[in-house]
Amino acid sequence: MTDFDDYVDGSDEAVYEFCDACRALPDVKFIIAERKISELLIMIATSDKLQAIVASACSGFDFADAFAKSRVKAGKRYSLIPPSRPREMIAFAVNLLYEFDTRAVSLQDFLGEYYYSGNGISFAFATFARHIVVPLADCVAGELRAFSASAREELPAAEETVTETEPVIPDEAVGDIVERIADMCDIAEKTGAGSRELDELYAVCGGLEECVNKRDTRMMRTLLVGLRGVVSASPLLRGALAEKTDELDETFGHFGV
Repeated sequence: MTDFDDYVDGSDEAVYEFCDACRALPDVKFIIAERKISELLIMIATSDKLQAIVASACSGFDFADAFAKSRVKAGKRYSLIPPSRPREMIAFAVNLLYEFDTRAVSLQDFLGEYYYSGNGISFAFATFARHIVVPLADCVAGELRAFSASAREELPAAEETVTETEPVIPDEAVGDIVERIADMCDIAEKTGAGSRELDELYAVCGGLEECVNKRDTRMMRTLLVGLRGVVSASPLLRGALAEKTDELDETFGHFGV
């Protein structure tokens, strides 16, 4: 399997590209909105610094509680007032995008409830993007300075401390999960998917396999988001791998990931 390190971008440029993509989201038509959301999550999964920024922001963050507090009654519907603190805003926005990507929350229903517009669904999506995703870019750009070379040196110790408190996956389960990830790559090769789609799949699967072997449960969940995004973005991969991705998600959930 391809070494994941070949695909992870550790440069600041990857963060800036993510921020640019966030700021461009209000101009996206609703018909491709879900694909663009998946692409944002893939960018997080394949950027060393974005992973660090998001992981730091999400540490100890209760999304369900934050979302409940953000809901404000507005006539017959609700509006959202997201957190004002940068790290809370990052965690809030990324968790919300993940909910859309996994279909836990219908994007169309969400827009109808919180961002309804008589101008149509694309206008509603643009309003949402300006309200939630553009501020995400601003907050991420602001956090980037906290992950300078000197700050990054402290990350391994922090990650080790967190990992000790996370659920341990048994050796036999690790072997089974790694084998299933490899099988997904083998299946993908036979779908006729393009080289770019396959490269993205191999990159995320390689990273996921590495994290499973290390029992890095926090990054396993992040990379599973990336995997789901790659699979969802390709009709050929989606038809062959969507069910297996769901099964992998259920397995992770079983072990508390």
